[in-house]
Amino acid sequence: MNIVVTGSNSGIGQALCRQITATYPYKLIGLSRQILDLSDINAVKSYCLPTVDMLINCAGTDLGGKIDFARHKMDHIRTIMTTNLLSPVLLSHKALNQNSNCKIVNITSTNNKQYWPNNLTYSLSKQALSLFGNMLQVDYPAMRYLEVRLGLTCTNFNQNRYQGCPERFTDIYQDHAHLTAAQVAHKILSVLFDDNIKFVEVSP
Repeated sequence: MNIVVTGSNSGIGQALCRQITATYPYKLIGLSRQILDLSDINAVKSYCLPTVDMLINCAGTDLGGKIDFARHKMDHIRTIMTTNLLSPVLLSHKALNQNSNCKIVNITSTNNKQYWPNNLTYSLSKQALSLFGNMLQVDYPAMRYLEVRLGLTCTNFNQNRYQGCPERFTDIYQDHAHLTAAQVAHKILSVLFDDNIKFVEVSP
């Protein structure tokens, strides 16, 4: 079995790659930012995705987020929407074209249950990714699919959100219950190969 994981350079993607490699003899391809920049749509379009049995769309960003929408920089909005939504859609297109039995795994957010103010672009991207998965299952009823909806997890995500604006940084992990990337990866791994499970929420 060949498995591709995006966002493998850090956080949940990295932890998931480590645990899959340590547990299973499968061939794992980690798509780090150095290998494929998911914010560069032309790079994604031209990327030659190998034939895979499972695509895990794990990469995510909220660059410049947690801010009033009108103040959010357009370049940052484009980066978020391309990384979190358009690139997973295109990679899924490539994967299913090469292997119609490929399993698609989309990592979304518990923000989908309730919208919190000043998080419009990120929340929109994750809501849309969830809807994309639901629509795929309608068009392809027999396809193998899993949505993993994540709660607060301690990674570099928060630091990356405030990249270039350290004065806006707030350490949300100090005051809120959260999981580690390893804990999340362990939970994902426990359901990853059960094709009867289409949805799981992983929260603190």
